[in-house]
Amino acid sequence: MFNIKISLVTSTGLLLASKPEVDDDTSQILATGLITALISFSKEVHHRELQSISYHDRTVSFIRVHDFVLILETIDEESTLTEDTLKQLLEKFSRCTGPLLEGADPDRITEGEASIILDKCLKDIESLDISISERPLKYAEIAHFTLVHSNKGWKIKDQVGSGAHISTIALMLDTLKANKKFRGNMEGILTFIESEKSLTYTIIDTEGNKSRVGILKFPQNLNLVLFRLFEVMNNHLNSLNENKENFSMEEILRQIMETEDLGNRLSKINMEDLSLTFLDRTVSRNLDKAIYSAILGNPVYVIGDKPTVKLVIDSMAIFTQHLQTFVSLWSAEEDITTNNRSFLKARFCGMSLSVYKKLVEKKIITETDTCVNLETNKVTGEKSSKHFIRMFDVIKKLSVVEVVTKIVHDLEKLVDLTLDLTALALLDKEEAKTRLKDISSSKDYVTSFFRKAVELAVKRNPLLDYLH
Repeated sequence: MFNIKISLVTSTGLLLASKPEVDDDTSQILATGLITALISFSKEVHHRELQSISYHDRTVSFIRVHDFVLILETIDEESTLTEDTLKQLLEKFSRCTGPLLEGADPDRITEGEASIILDKCLKDIESLDISISERPLKYAEIAHFTLVHSNKGWKIKDQVGSGAHISTIALMLDTLKANKKFRGNMEGILTFIESEKSLTYTIIDTEGNKSRVGILKFPQNLNLVLFRLFEVMNNHLNSLNENKENFSMEEILRQIMETEDLGNRLSKINMEDLSLTFLDRTVSRNLDKAIYSAILGNPVYVIGDKPTVKLVIDSMAIFTQHLQTFVSLWSAEEDITTNNRSFLKARFCGMSLSVYKKLVEKKIITETDTCVNLETNKVTGEKSSKHFIRMFDVIKKLSVVEVVTKIVHDLEKLVDLTLDLTALALLDKEEAKTRLKDISSSKDYVTSFFRKAVELAVKRNPLLDYLH
C-alpha cells in the first residue's frame, strides 16, 4: 500500500487539514506556506503553475482546486509512484474534492470541515490504493470450472473456488448451448452480481458440449477500473487464443490479473496545453457526433495538419476518461502502401486529407465512420451525443480542470448505469426487457444517456445484444 499524506491548504498557504494527522503540525504549517508561496511565485513570474517539488528522495506534488491547494507526499521512503500514477491520484483527489469545495470560502471553512472533506477522499485507503495500482487486478478472487451442457441441463465439474456467483454465472452461460456466441475462441465478459455487490470478469472457452470457465471477482469499488481495462484484458485474451491449449484456465486467469493499468489518455496530457475554446471553434459543426463515438469507444478519424490534429485529439480525451484509449496521432501514406494497418485499431487516428481520401478509395474508411474534417470544420457520423454536447455547451468556458471534473462525474454515472445493466444477462430475455424499461423510467434518465449505457453494456456482455 502506498503510504501517502495529503493536505488541504488555502491559496494563501493556510493549512486547514492533513491526513494522517500529526501531533506537532508546526513543520507542516511552515512547509505548506513555503509551497504555496512557490506556486504563486511560479504563476506570477513564469506564467505557469508549479506542479511538484523534488528534494532528496521525495517528491511533493500539488494541484489547485478552486481557491484551495491539495498537497500530496509519499511518507514511506520505500514507496514510489510513477509519474502517470501520481498524476492520476492527484486528479482523483481533485475530482473528489472539487464538488465539495465549489463555492467554499477559504476564510470561513473550519478545520473540522476540511478534515471531513479529506476523510471522504480517504474513507477507504485500501480500495484507493488498488485503484491507482499499476496492477489493480491482482486482488481478484479466482474461480474456474468446466461447464457441461446437455439437453437435460448443465453440470459443473472440476470446480476450483467457491461462492454463490459461480452457479449464477453457470446458469447464464448455459445459453451458449443455444446461441454459440463464443464457440472456438476465448472471450471475456463483464457481469454485475447485484446480490453480492461485486463485478465479475468471466472467461469462456467453448468446444463441443463443454465450456472452460474462469471467473475473476472484484469488489464494487473497482467498477471504473474494470470498465476501463475491459478491452485491454480482452486484447490479452486474443493474444492467448492461438496458444490457449498450452495454458490451464488458472494460468490464463493469473496472466489477466497481471494486466497493467497505464491510465487513460488524459492522464498523459498536460491540461495546461489544452484549449476547449479551440476545440469548440475548430470543430464547430456536429461536434456531438465526435463526442458520441469518443464516449462509446468507436473510432474517430481526425483529418487536417499534424499540430492541429494533435490538439484536437488531446482535447477530445476529456470524453474518454472512462476508457483505455489507444491513439495513433498521425498515419502516413507509407502505412497504407506497406499494409501497416495497426492505426485502424486506434480510437483516435490522425491523418492528412490525402491519406483520408486514399483510405476512402480503398473502402477502408466508409461514409458511416466518424470523421472530424478540420479542413471543413465538419464532423460526419451516424449518431450524436445530445446529452454531453448540451453539457459541453454550458461548461466549455470554465477552466479545463473544472470541465474535466464535471464531465467525469457524468461519465462515472454512465459507467455505473452500464455495469448495472450487465446484471440483466442473468435474467431470461423477457424479464430482462421488462427490467430495462423499469430502470429507464424509475431513474428518469435522458434518452440519449440511457441508450449509450445500453450500447456499452452490450459491448461488455454480448449476451445482451437483444436489448439493442
